[in-house]
Amino acid sequence: MTNMRAQKPLLQLALVFVLVAPVPAFSEDWAYLDDRSTPQKLVESYYFAISHRYYAQAYGYFQDGAAPADFDSWAKGYSDTGTVTVKFGATAPDPGAGQIFWALPVAISAAKTDGTTQVFTGCYKIHMANPGMQTDPPYQPMGIVSATLKETKKAFDTIAPGPC
Repeated sequence: MTNMRAQKPLLQLALVFVLVAPVPAFSEDWAYLDDRSTPQKLVESYYFAISHRYYAQAYGYFQDGAAPADFDSWAKGYSDTGTVTVKFGATAPDPGAGQIFWALPVAISAAKTDGTTQVFTGCYKIHMANPGMQTDPPYQPMGIVSATLKETKKAFDTIAPGPC
């Protein structure tokens, strides 16, 4: 009986530790990025999502009506993509009639799951309705309207994204 009394506080302490010990909500390697503050951050977020196989998130960066028609086929097109690195050329907003557009020059290095790398150059067309003119919900954030990319054999580190 005395031994049991001595063990009871230890058991209670162990139970409290188990109940209050921090448990990670996500795995240690889980990461998330979703930034639409600039056209560059939008495209970085898009490729971050693709690199992490968050295809639904990446697909959500397209403007309404601009996303590829078949999500499954689009996602399968990225199934052999490991990580994507992107760099940008200069861009400036082109406002007009409550709309803002950007033509964003890019160079992209896509590391494939088989160890090879593909390099692309081209342009993203980005759109946002003027936030001051969006008076009714739902709010429409900045999004991708289109992308025109061509594969190149040049090394990624030698490419400077050109004008669109």
